[in-house]
Formats: sequence, C-alpha cells, structure tokens
Amino acid sequence: MPADVGAAKPMVTDAPADRIRGGGWLARADRAFARIDGLVDRWLPESLNPLARTGAIANTCLLVAVISGILLLFWYSPSVRGAYDSLEAMREGSPLGQFVRSLHRYSSDACMLFILLHVVRVFVAMKFTGARSLAWVSGFVLLGVIWLIGWTGYWLVWDERAQQVALGTVRFFSLLPFLGDPLARSFLTNETVPSLLFFLVFFTHMLLPLAVAFLLWLHLSRVTRPKLLTGRVLTFWILATLSVMSLLIPAESAGRADLATRPEGFEMDWWYLWPLVLTDRLGGGMLWALFFTGVVALCGVPWWLAKKPVRRPAARVDEEACQGCTLCSKDCPFDAISMVGRGESGQGPRLMAVVDPDRCVSCGICTGACDSDAIAVPGFSAVEEKKALREWIRERQETGEKAFLAYVCGQAGGADAERALAGYRVRSVPCAGWVGAPLIEEALEQGAGGVLIVGCGSGEKHYREGGDWLRDRLDAVRKPRLRRPGAREKVRYLQWHAGDNKALAAEALRFRNGWPAGSRGRSGRIKAVACGVFLATVLGAVTWFGSEAPYAVPAGKPELLVSFHHGGERLPADRAVAEEQQSGRAVHMRAGPEVAGPRAPVRLRLTVDGEVLLDREFEPRGLRHDGPSTALERLTLNPGERIIHARLNDSPEEGVWTHEWRETLTIDSRDRRVLLFQGDSGFTLH
Repeated sequence: MPADVGAAKPMVTDAPADRIRGGGWLARADRAFARIDGLVDRWLPESLNPLARTGAIANTCLLVAVISGILLLFWYSPSVRGAYDSLEAMREGSPLGQFVRSLHRYSSDACMLFILLHVVRVFVAMKFTGARSLAWVSGFVLLGVIWLIGWTGYWLVWDERAQQVALGTVRFFSLLPFLGDPLARSFLTNETVPSLLFFLVFFTHMLLPLAVAFLLWLHLSRVTRPKLLTGRVLTFWILATLSVMSLLIPAESAGRADLATRPEGFEMDWWYLWPLVLTDRLGGGMLWALFFTGVVALCGVPWWLAKKPVRRPAARVDEEACQGCTLCSKDCPFDAISMVGRGESGQGPRLMAVVDPDRCVSCGICTGACDSDAIAVPGFSAVEEKKALREWIRERQETGEKAFLAYVCGQAGGADAERALAGYRVRSVPCAGWVGAPLIEEALEQGAGGVLIVGCGSGEKHYREGGDWLRDRLDAVRKPRLRRPGAREKVRYLQWHAGDNKALAAEALRFRNGWPAGSRGRSGRIKAVACGVFLATVLGAVTWFGSEAPYAVPAGKPELLVSFHHGGERLPADRAVAEEQQSGRAVHMRAGPEVAGPRAPVRLRLTVDGEVLLDREFEPRGLRHDGPSTALERLTLNPGERIIHARLNDSPEEGVWTHEWRETLTIDSRDRRVLLFQGDSGFTLH
C-alpha cells in the first residue's frame, strides 16, 4: 500500500537539489555519506561519529598544531643556516622534541584532511547558497590561509622539500615587477639565500594563526551556538591517535637543501605541498592564470551553481499574533531573528520578533518554537496544516481507519521516505524542528492515532539544531512542551539516514502497531571501542599516506643561471639638459655642481661549445638611466663536458669585452649551475 498523501493540497517542498545545478548528483553523493553515517551509528554514539564532526575535529587538530608548534621553539633554530641542523639534532638527541615535531606534522595534516572532508560534505549537502554564501566564501579563504601556514612551515625546514617550495614561490611571484628580480636572485646559490627573508617566512608562519582566528569568527558569524571544538571523549581519541602516529612513524626531514642540484624526488606531504606538481612544471603566467581561475570558480560556487531563485522567501511574522515570548529567537540556529520593541503605539506585548532575510535559511525551526503560530516560512504554514489535517482525519474516521501522520525532513530525502511510510499521511517539511507542540496536540485532539516525525541522521545536518530542539520539546526540557496528557506516548521521533528505507518502514510499522521502538543494533562498549580503533586506524592511515606519499621532481635538462647586478661606466652628462632640469626644482632639491650622467648598458655574451646561447644588452635602471643593470637568464644545457665562455662589456665602446671567463665543466643531468658576476671579483661559478 503506498503512502497516503491525503486529499489536502500538499505543502511546497522544494529540496536543495531542485535549486542547484547538478543537484541530483549531489543528492546521491549526500545519500552515500548518509549510509556511511548509518553504519557508524550502529556501533558508536552519535557524538563520536568523526564523519559527522568534521569541522570541530579540524579545529581541534589545528589547536594541537598551534600548541605543538609553539613548543617546537624550544629546539628549533629559525635561521637559514641553523634550521636543518637543529631539526636533525632534535631527531638524534631529543625524543621529546622529535615527538612534538611529529605531533605538529600529523595534527596539521589531520586538520587539512578534516577540512577537506568538511568541504565535501557541505558541498554535497548543498549548504552554500543564499544566507550561507558568506560561510562558503570565508571558509575557502580560511582554507587558503591554513594551507599557506603549512606551505611556509615546510619552507622553514630548509631541506629538499623546502628548496622546491622556495623555488616554486619564486616562480609564482616572478611576474611581479617589484618582487621578480630581487626575490629570484636570492635563491641562486646556497650562500645568497638571505637570513632576513628566511626570518620573514618564519614570522609569517607564526602570525598567520591570528588571521585564522578572525576568519573562523567570520565563517561562523551567522551561526548561533557553534560547536567549535570536539567533546572530551572525541578529543581523547584524536590526541591518542595523533600520539600513536607520532611515536610509531616519526616525522623526518628530506635531504639538506642544495640549490646547486635538482633533487630526484622525496616523500612529500601532499596535504600542503601538492602545488609543487604545478610550480615544478609551469611558468609564472600559467600559475597566476590557474590561481585566479581556481579562486573565482571555487568562491563563486554559491552563484554560478545556483538556479533562480536562490532560496525560498524568509520566514514572516504575524505581528498581531506574536506574543513576544523570545522562543523563536533563542531556537534559531542562524541568528536570523531578533526581538525589538513595538514602540509606544504598539498593542499587546512589549516585544515582537523581526526576521533578517539576509540570514534566514527558511528552515522553519522558528515555527516549531512558536506557541501561537505567529511565524512561518511561506509555503509551510502551521495554521494551514492544521486545517488540512482536520479534514483528512475526519475523512479517515468516516471510513473507520486509524489516522497516522508522518512529518519527514525534506532535506534528508523526503521523497524516498514517503515510499517507506505505508498507511501514513506523509508531509515533507523543511526540518523536523518545524513540527511544534501545538501542531502535534491539534492532530491528537482531532483523533489521530499517532504522529511520526522523521529527521536527519547524525551526519551533515542541513539545519543543524532542528532535530535536537524537537527531541528536547518532546522530552519536556524545552518550550513549547506537550501539555496534553498522554500525548508523548503517541509521538515518535526517528533519525533516518537517507537510503535506509527498510529500517524506516520497519520502525513505522512498529509505531502503527503500538510497539516500542526497535533496537538500532548498537553494540556494547567493547565493540564500540573496536569500531573507534578501526576508524582511528583508517583515518590515521589516510593522514599518514598523504603526508609521506612519494613525489618525483621532473628531470628536465641541466640549467645554467647567469646573473649580475652591475652598473656600466658613467657617460658624460649633458650639461645643458642637466641645468634645465635643475632649474625646475626647488633649491634644496637641486644636485651639486657635479651632475652624474647616465650609465652605459651592460652587454653579456655566453657561448657553450662555441655556440652562442646568449647575446644581449641590459639597459640601466632608473628614470635617468643612471642605475645598475640587472640580469637573470636561465639557460638549458646538455649533460657531459661543456666549454662555457662568458664575456661582459660594461663600457660604452662596442666590440670591447672588459671581463671574460672560460672553463670546461662536466654537467650532470640534474645540475643547476649558477654563474654570477660582481664588479669587484668578476665571474664566479657556483
């Protein structure tokens, strides 16, 4: 027998999938996660399901990473010359320091793992449009800042990973004229890496958590009562798992950084260093194009993926019926309702509810909190529903059949649930919290045999607290409570994981027959601990594998980098032009009697085995061309013995080479040789 939908006009029940492009595919993925949640809930209490607490677990892991990072300062030396050695000394001589370092690594990786799981779950649950768009955009900015903390953190190790991180960062910023040459020239040789820049990276790494705190506040600014951290038991499991990983698989550095060679490969932390796949292979222009495309595409999801209208109209308040009880404002999970004064001319209670449409997500939880039916989401009116159920119950009584009602959370797959609720009058509602005590009592007063309410499972609940508030109201610990004697025995609330129709049909049948709720199959403490150990092992293994998966640096060809920052000879100043320029300036800004002229351009020619690979003039910098010329040229060589001949002319005379260098080199396949020129020492090879 199919579910009885009744003769009354059904309420408007558009699910998120109806408002999102590709919503059907996302809904299927959401149901797959719900099935996993259902399996976990059979073994663990809802509060310990790690897949249902991804945001809180990420925050807890981040807090562990911050604390362990501060403790690392007891052993770590934040200098380019001492960083690697201090970490190696800690690994060899300080078990406690090594444990703290490993805890720092794995807590950071677990943080990123659970952030990504949180993003995926929010995305497939389609919780990113309308009033939630701010949380989505700020969440991605927050993700970017946390990634940057990890990226700069690996720089501070100054091993082979750090070398590729530094060179990749240089390649990304190479197109910026105010950073390109100075930054690139800082990473030509091991000796040229500036200590000040290394300390600046360290300082940035230490300060970025402050930005995380602000962005986290912004991310949760439209949420009331956010669950920022995990509870005591789940926190114990997190710390125990991270500690076991840190003891069994200590974090280690890669080989020492050496800018003279390109590493073949290393174990890479893919949670943070995955951009190396791009920076090791692409130029600055393509990197910037991918960066802007990715930012626009991901942050623009709430707009380009949403159909019109983006959301249902916000809840509306009947001012005359509002009693000013404040229950709706207290129960709203998104801080969308405030209580304001009616003014001197206002009639009735001193306060009334006002809805902020920019924050309202049309969940209807406020309807369940209202004892006077004064607030409702358009299309989901409790007053209209009472009229419809009276008519339906009367029709059922005339035929001698029992009247059973079922209200199903539409965000949890209401259409699927209807097929499992044979013999019920099924209504899909925005959230289980929409069902209030007055509606239940009206149904029972009219002769309904029972009211079944089906809410979300333990996973990514679409409207957060609706099911919790409903359970508290039914248990008489939250207003409005059931006042009708014996009403509680005729009401049953079920948490349903979408797709588990067989279990839902069995529970619905038990309720109709007056039987107690069946056991969910949750096992005892020993099996719960076993399930916890299994989940901790799986999630820990995923964290570790992402932290230590191999990466091969592209081989390419050997490179020869040629660079100088050198001024050519001074040319005679044009006295007439100089005096004309001086006359237009204030007296205190005029130059002395000796006016310096422009510099000659610097010409560089480089041949390899007699073949000219570079022959170019580099103009002096400055508005008056009186600054030094700067060069940074990257040339590819073939392995083997090569005769390198470099000549430089810094005089105004053509055909004259004022500096010359020639040498035969044996070039290996991964060499990265650097030829520097300085005016006082000439050419030097590194």
